[in-house]
Amino acid sequence: MGVLGPLLLLVHLGMVLTGNGRPSQPRLRFSHAELVKNGRLLTLPLPAGDLHSLLVDEDGRRLYAAMKDNLLATSLDDITQGPRKIYWPASPDRIQECLMAGKDPETECANFLRVLQPYNHTHLYVCGTGAFNPRCAFIPTAVFFKGDRQAVSPGQTECGKGKCPYEPHQRTASAIIDGELYAGISSDFMGRDTAFFRSLGSRHVIRTEQYESTWLQDAQFVKVAAIPESDNPEDDKVYMFFTERAQEAEGGAGKVLYSRVARVCKNDIGGQRSLVNKWSTFQKARLVCSIPGEDGIQTHFDQLQDIFLLHGKDKMSPLIYGLFATTSNVLNGSAVCVYRMQDIIRTFKGRFSHKEGPQYKWAEFTGRVPYPRPGTCPSSTYGNHLSTRDYPDDVIFFSRTHPLMLEEVYPVGERPLLVRVGVPYKFTCLGVDRVEAVDGQYDVLFVGTDSGEVLKSIHVPREQPGGQEVILEQLQVFKGKSPISAMAMSKKRQWLFVGSSEGVAQLALFQCELYGQACAECCLARDPYCTWDGHACSPFVATARRRNARQVGDAGDPLMQCVRQGAGLRVETEERVMVVAEGNGTYLECLAKSQHASVTWYRDAGGNSHELYQVVPGEQLVTIDRGLLIRRAELSHSGVYHCQLEEHGFHWTAVIVKLGVVSPSSAGLPFQDALALGQRCAELSSRPYQDRGRKKGGDSGGQKQKNHGKGRGGGGGVGGVGGRGRKSRSKAHTPGPRLPRSA
Repeated sequence: MGVLGPLLLLVHLGMVLTGNGRPSQPRLRFSHAELVKNGRLLTLPLPAGDLHSLLVDEDGRRLYAAMKDNLLATSLDDITQGPRKIYWPASPDRIQECLMAGKDPETECANFLRVLQPYNHTHLYVCGTGAFNPRCAFIPTAVFFKGDRQAVSPGQTECGKGKCPYEPHQRTASAIIDGELYAGISSDFMGRDTAFFRSLGSRHVIRTEQYESTWLQDAQFVKVAAIPESDNPEDDKVYMFFTERAQEAEGGAGKVLYSRVARVCKNDIGGQRSLVNKWSTFQKARLVCSIPGEDGIQTHFDQLQDIFLLHGKDKMSPLIYGLFATTSNVLNGSAVCVYRMQDIIRTFKGRFSHKEGPQYKWAEFTGRVPYPRPGTCPSSTYGNHLSTRDYPDDVIFFSRTHPLMLEEVYPVGERPLLVRVGVPYKFTCLGVDRVEAVDGQYDVLFVGTDSGEVLKSIHVPREQPGGQEVILEQLQVFKGKSPISAMAMSKKRQWLFVGSSEGVAQLALFQCELYGQACAECCLARDPYCTWDGHACSPFVATARRRNARQVGDAGDPLMQCVRQGAGLRVETEERVMVVAEGNGTYLECLAKSQHASVTWYRDAGGNSHELYQVVPGEQLVTIDRGLLIRRAELSHSGVYHCQLEEHGFHWTAVIVKLGVVSPSSAGLPFQDALALGQRCAELSSRPYQDRGRKKGGDSGGQKQKNHGKGRGGGGGVGGVGGRGRKSRSKAHTPGPRLPRSA
């Protein structure tokens, strides 16, 4: 029952978040072919089949990619222009030993590059698995300009133990900080010793305690980053984010995974008599990303997938965006949570966890905490200790036996910003861009999935707790739907670079002109990158003179805002004429570009009446997502049909269909002549139709409603026998009551 409860809650969440609530769906979907056709996507196919990481060099205008047996460099402006590779295979002897050990020749016995870091302005530091013999090398960036057939020789490499994992499938994270490499890896051939190392500099190599499960147990490292804590650089710490087996939670339920945040001091050099060449300031805490449910039941997303640090003006207080997945194999679930740095620091300044012995449970440590407080960096801020080797023995002993904090780190609002459950994909990578928009700042999320798609999302504050997440776009970046394994962003050039087993893709962060040709369409898009400039939907430029109309927030009517700004409104309606023979079926198509828009069909009352009847589905009339289906046409079905869309409280007519049903027997004409007559009538019919009063009704009768004014046509065509169409554009009425309105 303990497992069934959270599972049922996940199923319930899936129904709520992906069912009736339209805004939980992406507003726009673009296929791979559409992105390429629109010029928003560039692709660079790569045959290597394994792409682990991407590195953006803004100053050098280069993009680097770490792959199997190859290091790629290409232009940051256009990845298809002049890509160059450096070939770096594993040595033949190591490949043979790997094969003799029973490893796979394609997925294990090769040099899988797993560390790609900028060392300085002229060199990269790169490490590969080397067929279970990790090797590292300093790669001069100038070598890529010498030709396309460059290679790394064995003499150029050095031992990569403690820097790169042996096994390519192990999660690893690394960063070069002040010329030293900090790396979270599995450090032995069998992958049992997961550890956090510091190496490469002039100081002695230092690591976490070996085979000590209270420190790390089967850790899967995700991110390493240096974050200053005060104005004194002696207090600076290095943080690591990972998932591991949680000793404090294991019991009858078996293996339990928790996401963690841990930290060490940059000036930590280990202890004098204990923890020699081991971290003496290592501490860790649980990172919680969960949804509170009824009766206090929490649905946890415990598998950390990615971390993105969004730095603002205060370098000591970045926002930490975490990408999580469920550990359940029954139901897919992913979430994005955001954390404040001050909440993490507060947790590390809190109480410690303690376990008295193997048969005891973890509980709060209630004894005396030694001085200086374990985890404190040796600095003038907190005392006169020159290094961690000067710390008293009781401080070192406490640090060794109490690495776990009691309090947990909860996200902002104690709930995720973005959740997806019950969908056929999981989140894999995350990028965040802070955008200055017309009405303030927005953090735009770009989320990669294991189906080769990128979701573009914003978070809109609302009155209820948690606000509202809005998926602006769902973009099929990779044609083969391969999982996205790496992402990097160039904010200066406004490109998102995405990697998978298919290769590298270059995606523009926005393309405002695709939203439409009117102010209302631009506002309804709710894209912080875009605004209406009086003539078109264009990128927003933050200047004092440019205060244009765009609506991102949930409150307010985009139409009213456009009118207040004097942007002008136009209505564009697609008109079609169709003729069908009596007894045949036909289909009136109306495709809403936005998945957040609802579609309602109306029909002219006929005669001189200015009323419209709402089409109610019946035996012969069937409304579907893509239009109105008439199974068997009757003479009474002849008339004018209006497809009206509604989104965010704004109504507009997208398509008007003039349908004629002809009966060859009653007309006394051959069937072909009857159709020709219908086509001629269609050619002569050119009178534009205006919106009229609306009345509910099916094949006969209904309830009358009024509607004045029209919005911008969203597009969509109609096909059929004898079809003809054109677009009519007319100025909208000044805003008055527009009925029917959304509830």
